[in-house]
Amino acid sequence: MLLRFSVENFRSFKDRQSLHLTTVKTCKEWLDENTGMEAGARAVRTAVIYGANASGKTNLFLAMQRMRAFMLASVALDKQTQFLFGEPFVLGVDSVKEPETFEIEFTTGVRRFIYGFSLQVKAGTAAEYEVSKEWLFEKKKIVLNHLFLRERKTGKDGTTRNIISINPKTMPGGAGLETRTRPDVLFFTVAAQFAEPTCQMISDYIRESFNVVSGVEHNMLNSFSRMRFQTDADMAAHMKKLIGDADTGVKDIVLGDNGMLVSRHSVYDASGSVVGRIDLPFSAFESQGTQKLFDLSGALIETLRNGRVLVVDEFDAKLHPVLVRRLVELFNSSETNPRNAQLVFNTQSPDLLGFKVQARDGKRKTTRLRRDQFYFVEKDNREASKVFSLIEYKDGRKTGVRNDSSFEKDYLAGLYGGVPFVSELFDGGR
Repeated sequence: MLLRFSVENFRSFKDRQSLHLTTVKTCKEWLDENTGMEAGARAVRTAVIYGANASGKTNLFLAMQRMRAFMLASVALDKQTQFLFGEPFVLGVDSVKEPETFEIEFTTGVRRFIYGFSLQVKAGTAAEYEVSKEWLFEKKKIVLNHLFLRERKTGKDGTTRNIISINPKTMPGGAGLETRTRPDVLFFTVAAQFAEPTCQMISDYIRESFNVVSGVEHNMLNSFSRMRFQTDADMAAHMKKLIGDADTGVKDIVLGDNGMLVSRHSVYDASGSVVGRIDLPFSAFESQGTQKLFDLSGALIETLRNGRVLVVDEFDAKLHPVLVRRLVELFNSSETNPRNAQLVFNTQSPDLLGFKVQARDGKRKTTRLRRDQFYFVEKDNREASKVFSLIEYKDGRKTGVRNDSSFEKDYLAGLYGGVPFVSELFDGGR
């Protein structure tokens, strides 16, 4: 499970900002449904991120993509130029001289890890950099055991070197790999490629179980869903059910003779009775929302099946708010999500903030999402992005936001931040 992601000095993030998915002890609602336990850590199963346009929401997702890319491919970065260019916060006087820093805390099986690194971009170019720091810890209860530490140190002769210290007790397989690690390459990636057990296991986890995708440009999602639809009959059945249950009018989806998707609809007579069926090209006939749902369906079902983490930028684009609610419910359910899969996404719609369901006692209504599942991103007076959760918000209050507050109403009123304050667009017609 993803417990925390932190970023510093990247794009609109100047100071260290963190997205915490670990639960807050004072937030006790919906504990069994909306949260899960792994390796002694309890985390929320979904996190929803709000913010005005240009607040930095997408930059948070890009930071996750950048970290994932470096972890998996830093050895081959010279062949993947899209990962080469440094993007430090440029609106600060000294920020461009400071390193970009990324850190992730997560669990896999019974183990809990903290891994991070800093990239120092060389002066005058965004395409050359060095790894200035790198670290890997394993957390056991309250004890942090380091597997390796990496720092740049300046000697008496004025030369700067990368010093990698490996813990022989916790990472014996890493010995000797220091000399194989270039200044512009992560030691973690080198160790994983040389089959060091812990780094290889973490690399596999990041590759398979931590996926960051775009909900606007979803060609890759479409390719994955089509592939799984064609090769996995059980997956195809679940995808069909998901689309059918969404009231799209699609009765079935099949593969045509040319390998293209075909949607099957009913044909009706004048009285509304079904008298036949018709097959239509899926990509030409179905709405943008239905096509988006198909593209997402493979990743959603695969994530739920295997207890993975899916991070989606603009998840709700082209989707009806009620449908988004239903998809979120699939993750916030011990029945449909027994393996503690997680869904993290941003949105502009305040609908989830106001989503309420009837409580079991039938006497009152309670919020379906916990306060520690809502996050907000906004910029300060230096145009630097800040991240905070609803349960952290106080603004002079002693008790913070109550669980029975009107989240949606207060958010739209600008109480929690994360909304635009738009001045007059024109001056009264003058």
